[in-house]
Amino acid sequence: MCMSRINFAIIGPGKISHRFVLGVKHSLHAHIIAVGARDDQKAVAYANQYDIVHAGSIEDVLRLPEVDCVYISTPPASHKQLILQSLAAGKHVICEKPMLYHVEDVEEVFAFAKEKGLFLMEGQKGLFLPTIAKMKEWIEQGVLGKVQYIEASYSYRFVSSLDHWVFDPAIGGGGSFDVGGYPLSLVLSLIKKPVVDVHRNQVSMSTGVDGFASLRLQFEGGCIANIQAGIDLPMKNTGRIYGTEGYIFIDDFWKTNTVTYHRYDGTSETFTIEQPSEFTYYIDHSCECIKKGLLESPIHPMSSHRLFTELLNQSPAISST
Repeated sequence: MCMSRINFAIIGPGKISHRFVLGVKHSLHAHIIAVGARDDQKAVAYANQYDIVHAGSIEDVLRLPEVDCVYISTPPASHKQLILQSLAAGKHVICEKPMLYHVEDVEEVFAFAKEKGLFLMEGQKGLFLPTIAKMKEWIEQGVLGKVQYIEASYSYRFVSSLDHWVFDPAIGGGGSFDVGGYPLSLVLSLIKKPVVDVHRNQVSMSTGVDGFASLRLQFEGGCIANIQAGIDLPMKNTGRIYGTEGYIFIDDFWKTNTVTYHRYDGTSETFTIEQPSEFTYYIDHSCECIKKGLLESPIHPMSSHRLFTELLNQSPAISST
């Protein structure tokens, strides 16, 4: 496949999509040419804001032959149907997280993408950051010694009416699926061994969703990870990685452009990169995969999507209201 740039259509011009637009602005491989929404007028207003050429219904946008790939940023309950609809229209797909809630749905959409010969990936941005890649490099080089413990948290107070999807347990609301992918992506990026034990605790909200959840993972080889995620508890959101020879403390790990390791012998090293948008990395990665004819990302393949979904779906061992 020979393409200079991948032409994108945005499906669902919601809040998060504005950050995707910024990511594309700083990409050398992507270009947004269309926006589709259930409300045509909303699509037109969005297109006017960003000088996007085409705007209309979702069906209209999917019929455009010049659209190569769609970015889906609608509420999560609609993701599966829109993924299948987009693939059926012959479009590659990037879907905003959380992509899906059930392993069987993950397997179904990836099987359909394979059948159609199209690329499919969840936009889990933390997996693609240069800072995370640098941390992996340090760990593989043994700078921290043997990593024995990781702690990662992303918890905040979501302010909205209770009819928002994030408070609805029937469609996968709650802290785990809303933001749990961020700390989980940090842990699974750094530790590449199988998970051998999982234990979860949560505090439930009045609607039944997890307002705050804690997930404890043990990996083959002994490393333990504790992950916290919530929509009803403000926290200082950090990642902490402890090894036998050193440690890393990293704030805002899902978007940061700088990271430092500290060794117990007093030495340290800092990595910093200019980063106008943390979205650009996974956008560029997806474009490169599409140009190469890949159907899955080597960084976030179907097996990775399955593992994320399985772990975030763990039933709570203790729940209180």
